[in-house]
Amino acid sequence: MRAMLIALLLAGCGGSRATIGEFSVQIGRDGTLAIDHATDGPQVRDLRLLAGTGEATVTEQFGAFRFDDVTEALTSSARLSGSHGRPPVSVDARSPDGEVLGTLVLSEGTVPDSLVLDWTPSDPSANRLGLSADCDDADHFLGLGEQQQDVDHVGQAFSLWVQEPGVGKSDTDAIPDGWPLTGTRHASSFPVPFLLRPTHRDGWLLDTSGKVDIDLCAPDPSRFSAVAWTSGTLHVVLFAGPTPLDPVRSLASYVGRYTVPPAWVFAPWNDAVRGQQRVRDVAARLRAFHAPSSVIWTEDWKGASQSSYGYHLSGEWTLDRSLYPDAEDVAAELKAQGFQWLAYFAPFVRQDTQAWDDAVADDVLIHDDQGQPYTFTGFTFEQESELDLTNPDAVAWAQDRMQRALDVGFSGWMTDFAEWQPTDCVLSDGEDPLQAHNRFPELWQQTSADALAGHDATFFVRSGWTHTASIVPVVWGGDQRTDFEPDDGLPTVVAMGLGLGASGVPVFTHDVAGYQSIGNPPSDKDLWFRWAWLGAFTPVLRTHHGAFDTDNWQFDSDDETTAFWAKVGREHTRLFPYLYGLAAKAAEDGTPLILPPALVFGDGDWGRMDGWMLGSSLFVAPVLERGVTGRQVDLPAGATWYDWWTHAPAQSGWYDADIDQIPVFAAAGTTVPVLPRPPAPWSRSMIPI
Repeated sequence: MRAMLIALLLAGCGGSRATIGEFSVQIGRDGTLAIDHATDGPQVRDLRLLAGTGEATVTEQFGAFRFDDVTEALTSSARLSGSHGRPPVSVDARSPDGEVLGTLVLSEGTVPDSLVLDWTPSDPSANRLGLSADCDDADHFLGLGEQQQDVDHVGQAFSLWVQEPGVGKSDTDAIPDGWPLTGTRHASSFPVPFLLRPTHRDGWLLDTSGKVDIDLCAPDPSRFSAVAWTSGTLHVVLFAGPTPLDPVRSLASYVGRYTVPPAWVFAPWNDAVRGQQRVRDVAARLRAFHAPSSVIWTEDWKGASQSSYGYHLSGEWTLDRSLYPDAEDVAAELKAQGFQWLAYFAPFVRQDTQAWDDAVADDVLIHDDQGQPYTFTGFTFEQESELDLTNPDAVAWAQDRMQRALDVGFSGWMTDFAEWQPTDCVLSDGEDPLQAHNRFPELWQQTSADALAGHDATFFVRSGWTHTASIVPVVWGGDQRTDFEPDDGLPTVVAMGLGLGASGVPVFTHDVAGYQSIGNPPSDKDLWFRWAWLGAFTPVLRTHHGAFDTDNWQFDSDDETTAFWAKVGREHTRLFPYLYGLAAKAAEDGTPLILPPALVFGDGDWGRMDGWMLGSSLFVAPVLERGVTGRQVDLPAGATWYDWWTHAPAQSGWYDADIDQIPVFAAAGTTVPVLPRPPAPWSRSMIPI
């Protein structure tokens, strides 16, 4: 890292200026603070510090949270004054009446082109800490994790808090009538307190586990702000660089680089449940149709039952021998056919199970204030608790059961949930559960990562916070509805992939044809075909049976669909050299595999949600509506394009696309290494719909 250079100069009547690494920090005569980057120009104007106290009543139901009776008393700094001693640079923040609110310490960050701002209030009881700065007419705001209805969040004000996103979404952040089943607009399993301002080529990370309230020029169009529910010192990191993508790469350097998973992760995955014969049948059908597939994953390996709200898993943590009596033999058979076999884990422990008896005996659950296991109503409407992952014994307890799955022959699992940790439980390490809540996904994911270290294995997750991107191999988008609706159906997959990419998450996937069918019909053939094609141009192509598996359209619902799946799988597998190379690039420099087109080409269309860049070469423009035979494609400005399928020069315009087609375009001057396309024993005309 460059040697730290901090020179504080008096600027006469203009105030004082500090050069901190590549940043220039100016305290104006009027006490305002501005930050510029040495090579990239203006970054922040009129930065102000916020401090105060707040309280709220927290209600949790089924992993969704509402914050009622919220009261806050925040004071904004009116004047800043800098010290003139040796580094680090210390700035006093004063209230409008001249009282010292606290101290801001500025120092060079641990990664290039980063500036650290440590804000400590004078009042030790302060539990709301934040900052605000000027907005301008060119401001846009990307990042902030997995959001279903926005990519550019300018004009929005909402909170970042890990929770169940809901089945179906409101178009506001007010609690809807159907809560908690219906989610608010920005309820998310995977928010990230990272704010990317592409027009300023900077990104702001609030490195906190507390709830974060953001206001992005709304309702006041002249200011943006971020306030963390935390005490002590708020640690903020400002990243900058020559391009809008550089702060995303710097974020990856800060939280930790991605680790490339085994090569087989980037071939198609298929799921199979309801017993070992079904697993064998799925494997046989895939091979009979020459469908490339490297993974079969079986979430009911530990048991499941049918109910009025779908096929749901048991609360046990070990193999169900009634469904999988010869699991070791099945694992060996799958391995011989070229399949890895994946299982399933969640951090819940349900009452009236052997797992419950074991967990209570070993004292590895979260507690209530009476020292008893803390219980809540789970998604199966039964009473359950959750592992206390601040307790090393609980981590060891989970990893012991994970090792048993590896001993059976599994090569990893879905690491599900982690959004539900209550805010009023008692944790082993004494931490405030309100502060620990957003960190729980990282603890749960690290448990899997450590259990699988050294194995030819992988895992995938749906929840997350700041450091998840450095821990997990694959993130999936959660449980979308089995429809085309823009609130929670197929179109939201694009927005979520773009938001996670702009937040530094390297590898994204999703359930082909969705998962939830509560309040909407099950998946059908049209939806399945459209969704599968989008999956083919996603880093990981994956099926999931859905909650109502016998009602949903599946890859083997008819011969045409299986043959189509084989075709889609071949196209995805052809991209393996490209995808694996992109994963290696993510590990090397932090570039996510899915990106908003404007981050690649800088065309200024920051909020588009109708397509994504897969790497820097391929623009994927899926059909996101039912019953149409094509779509208007507006190709990103800043590049010359060619049709991926015909290799002909391409222009913006209408493109025909029946349900077995997807518009994809390659940027001139780029290289997409692919495997040879094998002869395909399939065409749409062979089997009529």
